[in-house]
Amino acid sequence: MNVTLSSDLEKRVEQELASGRYQDPSQLIEEAVDCFLEQRQRGQERLEALRRIGQAVDEAGLYERVLVPGQG
Repeated sequence: MNVTLSSDLEKRVEQELASGRYQDPSQLIEEAVDCFLEQRQRGQERLEALRRIGQAVDEAGLYERVLVPGQG
């Protein structure tokens, strides 16, 4: 797989490589993609948890008690 980076991003990759933290660009890009995918997965899990909470609150009728004066 070949990847083309913007010049700014390429400079940042070169800076990271110069720091000695990574052996080559592939190692850095692999770690970055892994991190991105993990963050996206955690975001999806949080969203699903919030949906379950929202559904439970809705089923319990708590929205009406909190948002509609005089209800509950």
